Amino acid sequence: MTQLRLAAAWVGKSIFFPTRHIRWKIIAPYVVLTAVIAAAGTFMATRLVTGSLQERFENQLAEAGRVTSDSVVRRERQHLEVVRGISFTDGVAGAAENGDGDKLNSLVLPLAANSQTELVEVLDVRGERVYGAHLANSEALQYEPIADDADRSTWPAVQRVVAQDQDSLGDKYAQIVQTEYGYALYTAGPIYDGETFAGVVLIGSLLQSFLPVAKTEALADITFYDFEGAPLASTFVTPESKDEGNLTPHASVAADFDQPGAIRESKTLFGRDFDLLYGPVVIRNQAVGMYSVALPSSFILSAGSSTRWQLGALFALTMSIVLAAGWLLARSLTRPLLRLVQAARAVTAGDLTARSGVHTSDEVGVLANSFDLMTERLQRQHLATIRALTSAIDARDPYTAGHSSRVGQLAVLIGEDMDLAVATLQHLEIGGYLHDIGKIGVRDSILLKPGRLTPEEREMIERHPHVGLDILKPVHLAPEVIAFVGGHHEKLDGSGYPRGKRATELTVIPRIAAIADIYDALTTDRPYRDAMTVDESVAIMRREAEDGKLDRSILVRFERLIPDWERLRRTDPALKGFRLPDDPLAQVA
Repeated sequence: MTQLRLAAAWVGKSIFFPTRHIRWKIIAPYVVLTAVIAAAGTFMATRLVTGSLQERFENQLAEAGRVTSDSVVRRERQHLEVVRGISFTDGVAGAAENGDGDKLNSLVLPLAANSQTELVEVLDVRGERVYGAHLANSEALQYEPIADDADRSTWPAVQRVVAQDQDSLGDKYAQIVQTEYGYALYTAGPIYDGETFAGVVLIGSLLQSFLPVAKTEALADITFYDFEGAPLASTFVTPESKDEGNLTPHASVAADFDQPGAIRESKTLFGRDFDLLYGPVVIRNQAVGMYSVALPSSFILSAGSSTRWQLGALFALTMSIVLAAGWLLARSLTRPLLRLVQAARAVTAGDLTARSGVHTSDEVGVLANSFDLMTERLQRQHLATIRALTSAIDARDPYTAGHSSRVGQLAVLIGEDMDLAVATLQHLEIGGYLHDIGKIGVRDSILLKPGRLTPEEREMIERHPHVGLDILKPVHLAPEVIAFVGGHHEKLDGSGYPRGKRATELTVIPRIAAIADIYDALTTDRPYRDAMTVDESVAIMRREAEDGKLDRSILVRFERLIPDWERLRRTDPALKGFRLPDDPLAQVA
């Protein structure tokens, strides 16, 4: 039941708190169904196994009680055979009448030894003992006289024989009595000399000797009680264990001893749990005491627990296999979809270079292909729009025509050499295109002034990154683009503008932007100076790096790229306006 409740709780949780991932939504129903089936199967199988064991236990306990009763009856029949043998032996009646113990010894002892009778006695007509012997050594069949001088005439069985009573089964009677050797089951029968009553024969078996034999037959522990519930003898009791368990039945059980039918009780004896079945010891339709048969019940619990764990382990293995198979199936089905989701999230975050890369022939493949085409078109339109805006910015200053495009492409070239992600390369390109957008807010008289700028004019020029950030703020561009626009004039030592950030505040984006912007500015004509050579430009940038203004490691990478950049700017129309002063053919129309 506990497993069913846990499964139900798990199902409820799955319903009211559904997982976010479609993979788990595919697997979850199978997991829930398997868990419910596993829990129900374990419960039902355990219950069936335990129930079957319980039924077998009940049958075995009842059978043990029946066998015990049969054992008592068989022992009583053995007594009767000995009683008849002795009573019909010639000379026994006369010896009993004459009180001749020696003659009785010679007549009775061979019969007793032949049947290995434990207790044999002959009483006179008054119930007084004339002869008595007990088996002292069963292996040697050695008998010794009974020293017990208890008055046998007070025993109910003896009294009935002396009174020559008869019932529906005859004139012989039985009872359980206490002797000096322990409690014994006695059978009493008459001795006749012709028609004259001559005495009584008593044949007895000690319960402590009889019960182990009965236990072997019944395959259960046996205890005999008197009608008050006091234990008389038991197979539980040994010299080592006689004080370890309470064999006395519960008062409510003992109170029902006089009621017909079997009585059940569960109790702990000698550290183990037992079920006990009580019943009357019936001899010749007469109850002479009570017995109990006891079987350990702990094996049912242990078997049920073992079955529960075994089935639980089996179902757990089955669940694991189902889960693994479901996971692999769901993974194969959802992997393309997850890649599409990741690409969609990347595009939403501003990475227009993201593609799903899914090429399957199913519906997901068609959707992914449409998404990739749409994103590619969106990226082209986005870049075309930014380039158009860049061209509008550069058109204000014929000296810096193409500057924004060149800075963007140069930044991409440096980023590729640094193995930056494709999305980062796109942000570098867009950042380069837009890095000078703030110059829209600078007057032409300052922007195109051929001479040296005044401090006030310089301050207005240095505000263009800040103006650019204000312009782009509503556009919600990627953080890398914003970092490029706002940081392309920052220096690692804090001497840059507009915010004077230092190295710890500058990521790789503004560091690349600074190198790309400075190089293109130095190698192009400006209103206030002619373009410098590559060597002059690199020398200035090296000094800047040595002074802690530019990133030395990025500058070293960039210097290796200069030959490739020179060839590129000569052949790419988008990089027009760049020329090397020492190469008149480098001017691109």
